[in-house]
Amino acid sequence: MSEAQFEARFARLAGKIIDFRLRPPTGAYRNFFTPNVVGAVNRILGHGVPRSYTISTEPYPHAEDRAVQALIDEMDSVGVRLGVMNGRHSVNRPVPVHIEDGDLVELTERTGGRVLGLAGIDFDKSIPEILAGLDTAVKEMGLVGVCLEPGLARTPMYADDEKLFPLYEKIADLKVPLLFMTGPLAGPDISHTDPVRFDRVARRYSTMPVVLGHGCYPYVNEAVALAFKSEVTGLMNVFVSPDVYTFAPGGNAYVEGINWLPKRFIYASAYSFFGVDDSVRDTLKLPVREDALDDYMYRNAEALLRNVKGAQQ
Repeated sequence: MSEAQFEARFARLAGKIIDFRLRPPTGAYRNFFTPNVVGAVNRILGHGVPRSYTISTEPYPHAEDRAVQALIDEMDSVGVRLGVMNGRHSVNRPVPVHIEDGDLVELTERTGGRVLGLAGIDFDKSIPEILAGLDTAVKEMGLVGVCLEPGLARTPMYADDEKLFPLYEKIADLKVPLLFMTGPLAGPDISHTDPVRFDRVARRYSTMPVVLGHGCYPYVNEAVALAFKSEVTGLMNVFVSPDVYTFAPGGNAYVEGINWLPKRFIYASAYSFFGVDDSVRDTLKLPVREDALDDYMYRNAEALLRNVKGAQQ
């Protein structure tokens, strides 16, 4: 791609992009993604650690406030108008992390509505407690969807475990998207990211939009096939969001999938595993058709967030 073609893309998409998986450099997010982990992932991708993340680790007063502002400035610099973050309760980790729904509401307020939240699920709670919490999160707190990480529960589960069916029924009733954390770190082993599990859930709850964060990597072809099945059968509503794994070995199949099925892919940076700036710039250099690129970078996410103030142009 020539520099002129890149600049034309960059200008055309300015102020439209929605980043569907962005973890702000604050509190538990910052502590969960330690400098060593963030540095390793960015190094593998060929980039430096995002400056906004680095600021958040500085031992100075108001470092977190400055880091959040630096993140917003970075979003502005590459035309990202909205970010989507998720709550999480990942207890099956060397260092457990809890990001509460209230934390997400506070971050939305701090960023002037530039970063929106997906409710997290604490599997240490009873199902009735979780269901009541989802009602509160969406109807009262204004969170725009739900994120599930069943493989990271204290007792790991697969996405199609029958114990989770009441949650899916509630999410479908709430008419909000469900983001699954997939990918190679989604559970004790990579069987937890097998697209077959999400296929079963999406078919059973066909009206519920299902977003596969991290694109079920390394099951790249299978994830693309699931997007194809969703597109041609109309029996499910699945979107693949490959984020950083677009640039991993085998990730070229995601790019082919975006061109083939543009209505079934959603852009995300997975910040801080990738800088917002670097992610947008590297993505705009991919060999994606212009119409497919618009769907990928904002239109599909915009449709999922259609009831959210500020999500529509």
